[in-house]
Amino acid sequence: MSEDILPIPRIPDGLREASQRGTLIPFVGAGASRIAGCPGWSEFADGALLCLVEAGKFSHKQLAQVRHLNPRVKLSIALGLEKQYATQINFRKLLHPSGQKDNAKGKRLFGSLCSLGKTFVTTNYDEWLDEEIELPTVAVDATPDSTTPATATPRRIVHKVHDLTPANLNQPNTVIHLHGSLVEPVGMILTTQHYVGHYANDRVSGSADKENRVLTFLEYLFKQKTVLFIGYGLEELEILEYVILKARHPYGTGPYEAKHYLLQGFYSHEHELMRSLTRYYLEECGIQLIPFLRDHKDWDQILEVLEEFARAAPASNPLYVQEFKEMGDLLNE
Repeated sequence: MSEDILPIPRIPDGLREASQRGTLIPFVGAGASRIAGCPGWSEFADGALLCLVEAGKFSHKQLAQVRHLNPRVKLSIALGLEKQYATQINFRKLLHPSGQKDNAKGKRLFGSLCSLGKTFVTTNYDEWLDEEIELPTVAVDATPDSTTPATATPRRIVHKVHDLTPANLNQPNTVIHLHGSLVEPVGMILTTQHYVGHYANDRVSGSADKENRVLTFLEYLFKQKTVLFIGYGLEELEILEYVILKARHPYGTGPYEAKHYLLQGFYSHEHELMRSLTRYYLEECGIQLIPFLRDHKDWDQILEVLEEFARAAPASNPLYVQEFKEMGDLLNE
């Protein structure tokens, strides 16, 4: 790997080939939604408690006493109060304050993702991926008044655990909400207890009735597809590590084949951090880091990176030969 951290990195050959074969799955994290105007994890947790303050079920004095707590702890408190007082937290308003997906950066980012992938997996709850955003193409001789607005087409939304199946990964125009969706807020994975239950691994017992569909789904995803992680800053890597490492088969030895990728921004003085994380993710998770430079546009630089990736490696639908191969692998397991 070059020592230089470039504003727009070179597209790895494996990623380009996966996109052309239709086996590339963008795996989208909270950083992407933050660029689109959604709150960060801490702001989201504070917002849930503020909803209870506004409803008269929690006071500002109580809020001040818990501000230092971990966001998942604060969300657990909020959900407990929601249940205790039979009230309702408006999670949609927290994630989409304007009531619409009208953020210009969000349209650019998720519009580029629409060109890069056909099927998506996300740990986000928001609705940015629930529609396919088609950005207008501007002709060379176009006038300012001749441009047309972006259009949006609804995607098929998968958010329930029993729907986490290999077949749904081969369905185009589909988004899979791994941690639940605003479609059904009661099923959102928010607290530590939720995470532990969601990723519980009882398969070592060999009992089929204890199969964890989430882990089975992730094993299939990482084995049969090429995954591009997008929107995971250093503060979200704990969640990313949890998802990846829990998905590894208990009987497996060594790392996965390095056929997955992680877009990650760095400042120019962070060479050692970049090298260390590159080694860690390759050796521990089988993931190749794709670093990009944050010096000039900070995290907004990812907009240009994704636009270039989408232009150079537009997505295709899965080839029939690939689908037959995956079916054969399932039958042989």
